[in-house]
Order: sequence, then structure tokens, then C-alpha cells
Amino acid sequence: MQRIDDDIKATVKKIIQGNEKRKRRMLNGNASAFDRMAYSVINEALNNSCHNIDSEAAREQMQKQIYKSVVHCTPYESIYDVMCGRRQFYDYRNEFITAVAEGLGMLPGSRTKKNTGCSSTTGT
Repeated sequence: MQRIDDDIKATVKKIIQGNEKRKRRMLNGNASAFDRMAYSVINEALNNSCHNIDSEAAREQMQKQIYKSVVHCTPYESIYDVMCGRRQFYDYRNEFITAVAEGLGMLPGSRTKKNTGCSSTTGT
């Protein structure tokens, strides 16, 4: 899983936390293009999370808990009905946040390392 910078992670969390207000704006018909895009990206990232949980009901329950954790800043220890350990929960949560960041185009580069060497255009 790609590690994202703290500032990007904090921004993505704030965007996810604003998703409930975004839903209301969409229902009222006064959503911006960003609202619609962010809502779509968040839903897609959430629906694609926890992909290794076979049971549909268990996966949906875990997705709800991950979303709740981010939206309400709720730590693992305060969430009930979590069907995995702390580390696995935060792995799922980070996977979700990273997927949202990728969907919004907030991650520099791609998952593969690019050549970061400097090339000079002036001769010496």
C-alpha cells in the first residue's frame, strides 16, 4: 500500500468528513461539480474496500465501521462489532483513505517509482 503524506491524508479525511453535508447538498439540488465527483469517488473507494472479506454482509458491516471511524474521528477501541483486529482495521481504513486520494488525483506520481534524477538543460 502506498504511503501518503500527512498533509494529503488530513485533507482527504476532511473531504470524507464533509461527505454527509455533500449528500444533503446533492439531495437539495445545489451540489457543485466537486461535490458530485467527491461523493462518487468516496462511494467507489468504500465499496471497493475490504475486498478480501468473503461474506457480503460482513464486508458491508466493516465498510460502515471504517466510514464511521473516519467521519466521526472514532478510534478502533470505541467501535463495536468490528470483526478484525486493530491492525487489520487500520489497514482497511488507510486503504480506503488512499483510494479516495487516488480517485481525487491528490497523490503525486503513480504507484510505480519514477526516475527522480535531475537533468540539466544548460551545459557546464
